[in-house]
Amino acid sequence: SITSTGNLDKSFLSISFPLLPKVGIKKVHEIYNPEDGNRSVKITDAFLEGFETLPIIGKLPFLKDFAKYFPRPNWSVSWDGFETLPIINLLAQKVTLNHGYDCGYSEGWRVNTDGNTLIQSQKISYGFSPLLGFDITFFPLWEGNLRGKVEFRNKTDFNVGVSTNNITETLSDDINISASYSKSGFELPLFGITLKNDIEISFSYTRKTSSTILYDMGLDPLGNSKFKEDGEPQDGSIRTTIEPRIKYVMSAKVTLSAFWKNIAVKPQGASRIPETTTNEFGLDVNITI
Repeated sequence: SITSTGNLDKSFLSISFPLLPKVGIKKVHEIYNPEDGNRSVKITDAFLEGFETLPIIGKLPFLKDFAKYFPRPNWSVSWDGFETLPIINLLAQKVTLNHGYDCGYSEGWRVNTDGNTLIQSQKISYGFSPLLGFDITFFPLWEGNLRGKVEFRNKTDFNVGVSTNNITETLSDDINISASYSKSGFELPLFGITLKNDIEISFSYTRKTSSTILYDMGLDPLGNSKFKEDGEPQDGSIRTTIEPRIKYVMSAKVTLSAFWKNIAVKPQGASRIPETTTNEFGLDVNITI
């Protein structure tokens, strides 16, 4: 008995553009026929076709033989110069806008003893990283450097249960805000001696909303479709993290830092996890000998 297995990973494009057909789980349902005898094959075909924005790429004659392996475009944009705008030019010396789109497709397959290729796992992950982000460098403050960052990110994963004819969607939305202030030559009296060293104060805030939704692509005992456009919520939570930190560099060999981290988790939807709050305090002393 000889079998072979393999994996395929490639960049993908799954996003709705104006004037183009919409893609997504509803499109997969429209394509998929649960009454077909070979459902495990059909759901994998419908999954790939229903989420692809430009299926025409795979239909081009010169790509016919290897269209499945042909990568699709992703992108990343960084735009400088926002510090020249009114009001902003009074606060910051440099402002950069960032935007990026990442999408990947992966599948695992095996060839059985009859020579048939069977897809065992299938996944699409896409999102904006970030959807919108700003890197800000402010004018010098108290002879030190003040920087800030704001980012909005989102990510969506779809996994196919080939044997169960279910598709699981996992979503996450992130808001990240951070700021740091650093100054060289900071004076700190210690044991009667005034030392001039470096200090860095940072603050970060993160709010992540996540949820899991199950889409049943099968039929009920009466032969009716069990698919619901909104799916069945399975799990969800809101996780908020706040962390201020102070770092003091006494020399190239001695560094002190103190931090406090607050983590709050709130359940959402059908989640059964309890609401929790965690507080962490710490003091780090690094000495190089």
